[in-house]
Amino acid sequence: MNSEATFWLVAMVIFLILEMATISLVSIWFVGGSLAAFLVSFAVRKPWVEVLVFLGVSLALLFLIRPLARKFSVKKKDQIRSGAQALVGKRAVVTEQIDNLHATGSVQVNGQYWSAKCLDDEEKIEKDSVVIIREVDGVRLVVEKLIRQ
Repeated sequence: MNSEATFWLVAMVIFLILEMATISLVSIWFVGGSLAAFLVSFAVRKPWVEVLVFLGVSLALLFLIRPLARKFSVKKKDQIRSGAQALVGKRAVVTEQIDNLHATGSVQVNGQYWSAKCLDDEEKIEKDSVVIIREVDGVRLVVEKLIRQ
């Protein structure tokens, strides 16, 4: 194995270790470029050609495949709701009458008490009513009365 091939093999391992340490799709593209340059180093003994292959393959991978990979990784992240956002769609029990005009109201959900307001400003929801959490507005839950059918 020639010295250029050794260089590209070492570079590929370094980029691979760096990517495994960060898992942020930063250096994985350079692994592909290093692999291509490593393979070219056996056929062409000109370092400038190897560097051009490395740069060309790395940039091609970066600009062609990275947007697709990020698109799929963002979808998974968006599907996970946490904190107060995880309460949206759940049922709660009104523990204090909800009246937006007088800025009163609270609900209990999952054993926790939250300030609440009505989705409809004109509506009042009586204590002990069951409501659905529609959204989160700051530290308040926006709720709508559950109508049983």
